[in-house]
Amino acid sequence: MKKRIYGLIKLIAMVPFFIAVVSNLAFAESKAISILERADKAFTSAKIYSVATMTIYKSGKPRTVVEIESYSMSSRDKYYSLTIYRKPARLKGTAYLVIDNDLWVRFSSTGRIRKLSSSARENSAGGSDFSYNDMGESGKGMAEKYNSRLLSDRAVIDRRKCYEIELTPKESGKDKSSYEKVVVFIDRENYHYLKIDYYKSGANIKSLYLSDYRTVGGVDYPFKLTMESHTEPTKTEIITTEIELDSPKVKKSLFTTSYLKRIR
Repeated sequence: MKKRIYGLIKLIAMVPFFIAVVSNLAFAESKAISILERADKAFTSAKIYSVATMTIYKSGKPRTVVEIESYSMSSRDKYYSLTIYRKPARLKGTAYLVIDNDLWVRFSSTGRIRKLSSSARENSAGGSDFSYNDMGESGKGMAEKYNSRLLSDRAVIDRRKCYEIELTPKESGKDKSSYEKVVVFIDRENYHYLKIDYYKSGANIKSLYLSDYRTVGGVDYPFKLTMESHTEPTKTEIITTEIELDSPKVKKSLFTTSYLKRIR
């Protein structure tokens, strides 16, 4: 009897500790969401039009240079994205259409349009280090797509103090992220994403570096993205050459398979 009472007393004594732990976890999650929402503003603006060059490097040497044109928008809680290859000639007309969690690809060689399965969307987009999923993932923002946990507010990237936040997928089934977790590093001073690490099977398989931030329409946007593989001697660099926020060029009629058929 005394042992039971003693055990109960110990358990009661631990209650404040457990409450403190839960409270700290809730605070860390709330703070992480707030940080992510500020950092996401660069990618969740309405009606974004952009032109960029994408260069694929193998063993440090540029192998493929592509010019891409992109349109994206959000409407009624749905995200829409269209990416079209304009150069070189052999890839001209290749296009990716994203509507929320659905993705279609138009192949320039045949003109054929294919809706990709969840597993196929994990494949390389055009031989780059970006997957098909990566090409359309940012529009919803990390705060909406992932559960978040603040790991540290003392991380350092390129001599800049950062928040380090761990993200795990919210969705399940076909809508689930292809990564088991993602770790982001966000500049503490101006809330810029600086680095994003992607994990599969417990390993950091690739990292995205975001740089050359410029203010466009009152929003800081990274004009240079570099995805570096940690499993192959490759990296892919995307440099934005033109961007418009709230662009009149972005129309809902673009985000249909019917429009994909008309691309040349």
